Amino acid sequence: SCTGRCGQNLNSVYTCQCNSHCVSYGDCCHDYAAKCLGGRCDANHDSTKPCQCNSHCKTYNDCCPDYDQLCGSTDNRITRITVNYQGKTTTSGTSDAASSKFFTSVDETVFLNQTNTYYKFIALLNNYNPYIGQSEYISAEEQAEINSFLDAVMQTEVMSLAYDYLLTNGYTSSKTDFQDQLMELWFNLYSRSSSSSVLDSSGFEHVLVGEQKSTVSGFHNWIQFYIEEKNNRLNYYGYISSKEPDIIAAKFEWNGKMKTKGSFFIGVSPEFDMAIYTLCAMTHPNSICSFTIQGQTIQIQTWDINHKSGLQIGSAYPIL
Repeated sequence: SCTGRCGQNLNSVYTCQCNSHCVSYGDCCHDYAAKCLGGRCDANHDSTKPCQCNSHCKTYNDCCPDYDQLCGSTDNRITRITVNYQGKTTTSGTSDAASSKFFTSVDETVFLNQTNTYYKFIALLNNYNPYIGQSEYISAEEQAEINSFLDAVMQTEVMSLAYDYLLTNGYTSSKTDFQDQLMELWFNLYSRSSSSSVLDSSGFEHVLVGEQKSTVSGFHNWIQFYIEEKNNRLNYYGYISSKEPDIIAAKFEWNGKMKTKGSFFIGVSPEFDMAIYTLCAMTHPNSICSFTIQGQTIQIQTWDINHKSGLQIGSAYPIL
C-alpha cells in the first residue's frame, strides 16, 4: 500500500513503489493513484465525465486512457503491446518458413525492474533443458531464483485474490501452505513419461517455458514466446484462432520443432498465468474450468501428472 509512502524514493524492501517514476517502471502499488494523486480511481460512475475510472469501465468500454497505468490493473498487465495476427504467407497462401514476427512492439520497461515479478520470471526461463527425456537438475542458485520469484508472486494482488478464494473454499490452510503448494504444483521435478524414472520435467517448464521431443509440447506463455521470437529462436506462422480478451492459439516453430496450435494470454503478468492455472488445477483437476473475464467466458484445461502421487501440473492452457 502507498499509505504514508507517497513521494518516497525507490525502496527495494517493498515490492511496489509510490513515486512518480512507478508509472514508467510499472511497479506502482495498486492504490498509488487513489492515495498519492487524489484521483478518481474506484470512484462511482460520473456522467459528467467523458470517461470512467472504476472496475466497471472495462465492461462498458469507457475507461479513461490512463486507467490501467494510474489505477493499477489487478493483473499487472502490460498494455503497450502491438501484435501481427496474420504472420507472413507465400503467394500460394501457405505459411513461409521466414515468417514475420507476432510481437511487433512490446514496452520492456517493466522487465528491467529487479523487484518486479516480470524480471524474476524471466530469470527462470534459462534454467531448463527443454528436451524430454534428459534429466533436469536445480542448482542452489536456481532454487534461490525460484524462491525469490514465489516470494514476489505471493505479494501481488492477483495471487492474493487466488489465495483468498482457495482458503475460503478449503483448498489451502495458510499462506505458508499455499506457497508450498505452488512449489509442488509448478517447480518440483517429475518424470514426463510414466515409463521413465528420469526427472526431466515440471509444471513450470512444460506450461511456461515449453518442451521438445519430435514436436513442441506445452509452451503457453506470451513472455517466453516474445523473448524466443526476439532472439530468432522462434518463427511465427500465423494464428489458428483468437478470443477476447487477448487470447491466441498460434502455429509456430521453436528451435526447429513445430507447434501446430499453442494457446496463451497476451500481455498478462506471470502471476496472472500462475494464479489462473493454479486455481483451475486445484479446483478442477484433469478437467475444464470456466470463468468470466470482461464479460467473456474463458475455459482452461488442466492436467495432473497422474503417475505421480499428489497433484502436480502436467499441463494447463486456454481452450480455443
